Amino acid sequence: MNQTSTDQSVETQVREQLAELLKGGFAPNVILLREFDYRKAGILLDGLHFSAWILLGHIQARHQTLLNFMKAPGAHPNVWPDAHWPENHVPESDQEWQQAIDRYEEDLQEMIRLVEDPETQLFEVQGNGKTRSWAAMTTLHHTGYHIGQLKTIGRQLGVW
Repeated sequence: MNQTSTDQSVETQVREQLAELLKGGFAPNVILLREFDYRKAGILLDGLHFSAWILLGHIQARHQTLLNFMKAPGAHPNVWPDAHWPENHVPESDQEWQQAIDRYEEDLQEMIRLVEDPETQLFEVQGNGKTRSWAAMTTLHHTGYHIGQLKTIGRQLGVW
């Protein structure tokens, strides 16, 4: 096997692994969010400044920023702006909760399509020094951190 085919094989493997992890690996984030009872999504536990609803809004905002960079890096170089923390900590209805999850899932699917597309230059360094693969991995890290918090909140509230 020559170096070019080895490089392509490694890149294919990286794309597949990134896509799998973005989906949530063994614990898909979308399933976890759908299981969360929206009536408990607005509860602020003692000692926390966020509810599950606030976490979902924060995850979505950061995810959207990173997705925009992946779609058009030159137009969206600011990949780590100040954190968006929604002020409203309670979803108004199950419909609002589900629509927020739908938007998150749509953005996630779009990011996965970009990662899987061999035309997407995952490793090309952009003007801000970042790559699309960095944005995908940052999404994994950031979302995983906050999904862990959401899971802990859910356990404290008896969701699971």
